[in-house]
This record gives sequence, C-alpha cells and structure tokens, in this order.
Amino acid sequence: SSAISVFTHCQQEGIYLEYNGNCYPNGSYFWDSSVNAANEAISCVLPGTSLTTGQWVRVADPDDPVDCSSNSGSDPFRCTNVTSSDATLNLYLAQGLTTTTEGWYKCCLPTDCSDPNTNIIFANIFRFVEIESFTVADLPSDMTVYPQEYKLNCTKIGFYLYNGISMNISSTALASYTSCDDRSNTCPGTVLVSFSNTVRYTVNITWDGMTVSSGSISQSTTGDQMYQCRLADHPDGYHIRIRNVTIKVPATAPSSLTEVSKTATTITVNWTALDSSDADGYVVNVTSDTDTVQTVQVEGNSNNAITLNGLKGGTTYSITVRAYQQLLGPASTISVQTLPVINSINWTLVSSITQLNNTQYRIDCLTTTNINPSTDVYWLVNGVMKSSSILTYNNTLLVYPDPLGMSVNVTCIAMIGGTNYSQSVILHAPSGPPNNVRGFILNATSIKVNWTTSSEANGYVIEHTTGSVTRNVVSTSEDEIILTDPSPMSTYTISVYSYIDLPSVNSTVTVLRFDVPSPVTSLSVSNVSTTGIRVNWTIPSSDNYVTYYTISYTPSCPELSSGNETVSVGPHQSTTTYSYTLIAPSGWPSSIQVLQINSTANRFSWNEVNCSERNGLITGYTVIISNSSITYNLTSTERYIILNDLVFGTEYNISVAAVNSVGRGPFSDPIVVEIGMGM
Repeated sequence: SSAISVFTHCQQEGIYLEYNGNCYPNGSYFWDSSVNAANEAISCVLPGTSLTTGQWVRVADPDDPVDCSSNSGSDPFRCTNVTSSDATLNLYLAQGLTTTTEGWYKCCLPTDCSDPNTNIIFANIFRFVEIESFTVADLPSDMTVYPQEYKLNCTKIGFYLYNGISMNISSTALASYTSCDDRSNTCPGTVLVSFSNTVRYTVNITWDGMTVSSGSISQSTTGDQMYQCRLADHPDGYHIRIRNVTIKVPATAPSSLTEVSKTATTITVNWTALDSSDADGYVVNVTSDTDTVQTVQVEGNSNNAITLNGLKGGTTYSITVRAYQQLLGPASTISVQTLPVINSINWTLVSSITQLNNTQYRIDCLTTTNINPSTDVYWLVNGVMKSSSILTYNNTLLVYPDPLGMSVNVTCIAMIGGTNYSQSVILHAPSGPPNNVRGFILNATSIKVNWTTSSEANGYVIEHTTGSVTRNVVSTSEDEIILTDPSPMSTYTISVYSYIDLPSVNSTVTVLRFDVPSPVTSLSVSNVSTTGIRVNWTIPSSDNYVTYYTISYTPSCPELSSGNETVSVGPHQSTTTYSYTLIAPSGWPSSIQVLQINSTANRFSWNEVNCSERNGLITGYTVIISNSSITYNLTSTERYIILNDLVFGTEYNISVAAVNSVGRGPFSDPIVVEIGMGM
C-alpha cells in the first residue's frame, strides 16, 4: 500500500526517476552517500510495462553497463528489479564512487540501451558536492522596461561542507563565498531540500546596455553575457565543479538610424536590420528632455521602420533604437524635431505710424500645412481672448495701439489632440513720452521744436493743432523738427510722441505764432541833457505778441560812424534812455551873404556849421551887428534873418554863431555890408 501511495503522485506514463518516495525528472542529481543501501536506491520506473531486460549504463562508458550482480571497485553498483506491472530497475551503491565512476548514468526500460525503441532517462551520481543547476531567472519579458534586471541561480547539492562557491562574468566575481557549512548556514544560500543539502545561491543583476552590475560590483561587456558558477567540491578543494550559462545579447547597435519623415505629431524612422542570429526584434525609446515619452517593442529582426505617433509639435525628441534577444543590446540615437504647429508669427505695419492710435498692425500666424485646416486658431491680445480664425493655414488679426503707450502682446493658439500650441509676438511701446519738449519761433514762416527722450525709440511723431483742428502730423528719426507755414496770430499746441513699434503717450508744448508787429506811434525824445536822451513811444495794440523792441540810431554826421547802433528793450517798455556827452559847437556857419529885399529890408543868410563841429543838435543861432551893437538870438534852426531899419548908405559888420544845448559856438568872420551901395 505504501508503494501505491508513493507512485500515485508521479506521472502515469513515460519513464521517470523515484527516490525516497519522491519522483524526480530527467537529469536529476544524487549524492553517492545518499544512495548506498538497497532501501536508498534510485528507482527507474516505466509505468504500465513489464520489464524485459532493462539496463543502467554509465554515459562515459556506454559499452560497459552496470553489472547488477557485481560488487567491485570498478563496478560499485547493485541492482534490483520489478518486472510488472510497472517495469522498475533499482540502482544503489554497494561501495563508494571513485572520480572515474561518478557522473552521468542512463536507465533504459523495458529493454536494454542497445534497443533504439527503448525509453531512456538520465541521473547524475556524484561524490561530495555538485552544481545541480545554474540558471538565469526572471529575464524580462517586457523589453520596453529599462534598465533590465534578472537573477543568476546556482544550486549546490551534496555534502554539507564545501570550500566555497562563486558566480563570475569574465574574471569579475559577482558573488563569492568560502568555507561554507550548510549545517550552520555560514554562506547566504537558500535551503531548498535539507536532507540532500540542496542550497540555492542567487545574484541579482542589472544591465544598462553597457555594464553588468550587482550591488557595488560592475563589469563592462558587449554581446552575449557568459556567466560561470564555480563550486569547490570538498573542504580540501579536491575538485572545482564548473557550470556555465550564456544570455544572448546583440553585440552591435542598429546602424544607419535615419529620419524618414515627420509631421507636427509624428516621426517616422528606419534603420538597417540585423540578421536573425543577432536580433529577435527592436525596442524604440522616445524621450523629450529627460522624460520618456513612449517606448515601443518591434518584434522580428526584419522589421526595421516605425512611425511614432502622438507627439507634440515643435518638440525635439531623442529617439533610441536597440536590438534585443534575451536582453537589449547597445543603442543608436538620433535627435528629431517635429514640425511646429505654428510655423511663425510676425507683424506688419499696415498704415502710417502718424495715425497714432488709429495705426493698424497686421498679425500673421502661419500654421503647418499638415494640420487639418479646420483647426481653429485663437488669438489672445494682452491675455484677452479675441476671436477664432477663419479656416485657413494663414491666420490674420488686425490690432491697434489702444491705449497709447502700452505694449501689445499677441498670442496665436492652435489646439491639436487636446494640446495647445502657441507663439507670441510683442509690439513694444516706449516706457514714457519724450521729455523737455520746447518750441521756438524761428521766423515768419517756421517754428522749431526739439525734445529729449529717456527711453529707447525708433522715431518720433509730431502733431500740431490750432484750436480743435489738427493741421499736420509728421514723423522723424531726429530729436528736432522745423514746422513750416504756420498761420499768423495763432496758438499752436504741439504734441510729440516717441515710438518703438507702437507710439507712446505724448508730451505737449504751446507756441504763439504771430505776424510782423505794426510800427510804434508817438515816437519822441525828452529830457535831453548833456548826458542823455529819453526816447518815448506808444505801445501797439497787439503788444501781447511783441517779444521786444529794436531802437536804432545814427549819428547826425555819418562820417563819424561806419554803421548804425541798435539796442533792444523788453516788450512792455515804452521809454528808454541813452547817455552821451555834449559841448558847444566848435565851428561857425559858412557862406554868409546879405540880399536886399527892398529899400528897408535885407535878407541875411548862411549855411550850416560843418557837421563835425556841431557837437550836437543846433538849436538856434546868434547874429550880431558889431558897429550898431545889435544882437539877434534866434531860437529857430532857420538859417536866415530879415534885417529891417538899417540906415541907407551906412556900412555894417555882421557875424553869426551856432547854438546847441550846451551853448554858443564861435562867431564867423564878419562881412562888411554898406546898405544901398552896390547891393
């Protein structure tokens, strides 16, 4: 009944191994010390058959099968058998194994191993310790996860004492343990079966495409990764058990990675395919900045192109392609920028800047042609939604500077796949108006205006008005301008705006423009003295427009001066005083003569004193008749006198002298006149 209970949990058909009531698969390991009695035998079982001959054979020596009846050093095994109902051949050791007799054995049922139709199963019978298995676990099934992680499992079986165990890649030990004793767990393995001292040692591996690392230990490698597990089979290290495992890894990166085409939301790339022996497929990784956007696994070594969808317009992506087998190989990388959703945004001045707040600017927003033209483009002006565009790739918005002095930020927005794409343009206005605006009347036909500016400016607009009428608007790049042909007798308000792209607010100045003043009236002099003259006049009725008066005076004797003297006085003065020094005339009148008018009257006349000898204005004359003691003091500037009541036939001596404000000058030489005689 016990035999039935043991075999019911084993397979019901096909050959298998059984030991100590447990079933074991093909290729199982058995420590020689655990199969050295008939009740510890390894059973080879073929359910549902009858034993014909059956046979255990050492694989290393197939021509020398186990002699079940022998018990010698060269053939240490003994056998028992069961002929039916399940053909069974039990094998155990009658004495210890040697180094030449340990190793792989095969069991053939129900006939011997020479029968090509027999059933065969293998078992490894070893001395001391053996590596039961060395495998790779947890290889990534999803090749898009990177870096990749997996495990190496090296399983030891047999004697509880052994000199050490290690796992290596090339000459680098990823894990190494010495002087192991399974009874006290001196080495950090995991016990799987205690009675057979089956212990598993594990190393966790990380692979980043260039380097294998485990903890702080790392080793650069390319191509297939070849690992080795080494086990010292005895405390004295008689033999080193070695097992190898290889992980297939592409040795080279896909070559000629190339951009084939792109749109605003897609990129198509291809590369040179690897041979089937070098690749099972490819992994394409897409990143933007440091963020992974998408990772795609392409199965099959001949599939060497891919279109990446769902990307963002105008974005630069790093595209990496790796081939994979069991792990990923090295990478090829290119950088590709998707087409911008909005190719460009710019502005154009449509009307003249001199129109100020009516100046018109056209904003053009050009989107890529692969976008559905029915995609609306929206506008923000200084953050305020304006309107959606017409359905076209060329989208236009007209803006005005309102209010003046404020920069305008225009944003063009297009939405694709739930993502907003935008570009902006700023029309800049100066931070302030021009400073120190001043106006000057140059002459009857022009006014000069100048200013300074404290901020950046590309030019200036000048507007001048009379009353409520704007007479002219002009622009200049200089910091002054001359306005011509102003209207007379007008008040001008002159406004100056600076502009970069847009105009600033203005600075103003008021200028009075007038015509030539009318002449002054009632010009006179007074307070004439030896040191000065007071000049008087009446101010014109339009005196509010008079800025100053000009007084010109000329010496009465032109030969004393080469030019006129001119002075200016303020607009509201009607008098001024000029100082000079006077003396009496230093000369006398000339060309004296007497002309008889009738029998009782005679005309006595003379010419002016020489100009250089007058010493001022002549105010009168003095005439003397020396031999009659007659003197005439004339206060008139007339240069003659009528002499009456002179005695006929009498001779007279007559002289004349000039008089100015200071006094009388010298008399002329007398002329002798006899009245009535020869006249």
